[in-house]
Amino acid sequence: MRVTERKAESPITRRRFLKVSGCAVMLQPLAINVAYGVTSAKIYSNNALLGEGSEISISPSEGWRDRRATYTCTIKLGKTGLSSDDSLGIVNGSYLDLWQFTFPSHFWNECRQPWHTAHTGTGRVTVSCSRRDAKIKVLTGEPLPSRGNLNPAAFIKALRERKRAVLEINTNKDLKAGDVITLTWHDVSAPPYAMNYLFMPFIFSKLPKLDRDLPIKKGEFDHLPRIRVKGHTAAGFHVTCQPLQTVNQQFTLKIAAIDEYGNPAEDFEGTVKLNTDKAIKLPGNINFDRNDRGFKSISGCMAAQAGWFKISASNGKLTGYSNYIVVSETAPAMRLYFGDMHTHTLDCDATNDIHEHFNYAPNIAGLDFGAVSCHAEYFGCASAWQRYLNETSKANKPGEFVTFPGYEWAQQGHCNAYFLSEDETVLIWGEARMRKQGTPTDDPPFRVGAVNEAEFMSRLKSLKQTAFAIAHCHTRYSGGIDDSMLFLDEIYSCHKFSRQQRETRLRTNLAKGLRLGVVAGSDMHRLTMGHLCKQPGERWPQGGWESCQFQTAGLQATYSEKLTRQALYEGMRARNTYGTSGARIVLFFKCNEHPMGSQIKLDADSRPAFKIEVGGTAPLSEVTICRYDGKTWSEPFAEKPAANDRTALLWQDDAFNQRGIYYVRVTQSDGEQAWSSPIWINS
Repeated sequence: MRVTERKAESPITRRRFLKVSGCAVMLQPLAINVAYGVTSAKIYSNNALLGEGSEISISPSEGWRDRRATYTCTIKLGKTGLSSDDSLGIVNGSYLDLWQFTFPSHFWNECRQPWHTAHTGTGRVTVSCSRRDAKIKVLTGEPLPSRGNLNPAAFIKALRERKRAVLEINTNKDLKAGDVITLTWHDVSAPPYAMNYLFMPFIFSKLPKLDRDLPIKKGEFDHLPRIRVKGHTAAGFHVTCQPLQTVNQQFTLKIAAIDEYGNPAEDFEGTVKLNTDKAIKLPGNINFDRNDRGFKSISGCMAAQAGWFKISASNGKLTGYSNYIVVSETAPAMRLYFGDMHTHTLDCDATNDIHEHFNYAPNIAGLDFGAVSCHAEYFGCASAWQRYLNETSKANKPGEFVTFPGYEWAQQGHCNAYFLSEDETVLIWGEARMRKQGTPTDDPPFRVGAVNEAEFMSRLKSLKQTAFAIAHCHTRYSGGIDDSMLFLDEIYSCHKFSRQQRETRLRTNLAKGLRLGVVAGSDMHRLTMGHLCKQPGERWPQGGWESCQFQTAGLQATYSEKLTRQALYEGMRARNTYGTSGARIVLFFKCNEHPMGSQIKLDADSRPAFKIEVGGTAPLSEVTICRYDGKTWSEPFAEKPAANDRTALLWQDDAFNQRGIYYVRVTQSDGEQAWSSPIWINS
């Protein structure tokens, strides 16, 4: 498919109306109505579902969240035209999207009506044709509320049956190549979440037999027309930088103006003033204009002396504070990096394309690393998998933002696998489960099956290349778990499990003898990697997904020598990690100068001495050491700092009895938490 751009023409005012099938159909000229003046309209050509020579564009191609606009979709028919006994169809949206735009889902078999053909009202659709003698008939399909159908032709079957809220257009005349159909969607309120909303046009007779042959299953999202919804009206500043710095060494500060939903406020303009201790050298004022799209990176920052510092950004009305910056006289052996290793895309059961994750994470959320871990079972074909690998590789920029290729395996529970090289990534899927649903044989083959956790672990371990796994809330922790491969446990994500439930599971598995480090992530399906929206399940409920996309996105913190895949992997393998509920809390936890994740040998007469340092994003309400003595779990130490966001604590376990497992839990006054990886002593 070819994609080009052209300037939209000025609208022409002469219009004709035709009464067809009980609805008002507006006959318009070929010009594109533009809501925000002249704009660029992308032309998507040679769509396989429309035929060779076809072209489609949407104008305006952008809109603002929560604001109403009218959108026009123009389709020029290809060489085969459109027969009078055939129909043109359009569906729009993503797998989970049930917001104000009310796009239907093409995976979960559920939707609400996104458009209608009534005479008046918001969201109404009118359609015209360049052939004035053609009578247009417009129908809207029925919603399909049932869930869970993974049949290999489920989506196409629903389209053929005029379900999925498909918009169907046909005429009483055969249309020829070059004839134009213009669809206008009136007075539509955009959803609160900023992203690209995709449309899939098709001619019914050109639909393939299997879902896997559709553009949405082949990874061909770049070929689909879309409306990009933008955030606006800044509600705060998100200020980030890498926490561990050295005196007289330059570092970069990132500032994002975000709206109330965590979107970048792309309309933000004005002067932002930076403030901090005099020991930090900063540019005085930062000027934003609309070309910045709500975010900036400020290089050349420098600390003249050691200490713990924060930087504020303010425009007089809004103020944001950075995470703590810990500056030392000499370069630290390890740096501290924040990331999110658990997100999903349109390739499986989520709403975003991979591009949006890899834009938002480093630029808006200020993350250092991340992974898109699509469900291995839902890649439609080898080309979709290859596109995923290509995009992951392109986004990987050592020293700036590091990506990992990986995926989520789902057969006996769920588990995520990661690799250090796209060229050496092996896709393992829950083949047996999918075969029962009727999934056809991959052609060409591009993945291998594993029926349970033991086989999954065995396949990963047998690979010559480096691979590792991270557990999440659906991991079964059967007897087949191998902690030489799966050595990190995701203690927090968006799922609506209580933190006590998560912590209890971690404790149970540690007591079994599994050596598990602690991380957190998002498992984000609705939003992008590291998204800053607070409690999305409460902020805007959506179609039954509130419970598993409920909480704020979690973060993984990893100590590493440098920002590369290999170095981050070594930090993870050393369990020198911790997880947070989304706040960029800086946490050090050591025993006799050994960091979190360490295995320590102590003499029978020795007592472990612990040091904890915390720099929070809000006042600290409690810092707790949790201990397993070989028989029971307890919390022998709990300190309540006096409304400070920073503390340094020392504690010696005088009740130590030959062995122990220890980790730290930090709780802030705003409810945000962090959990360290354990330290194992004689265990």
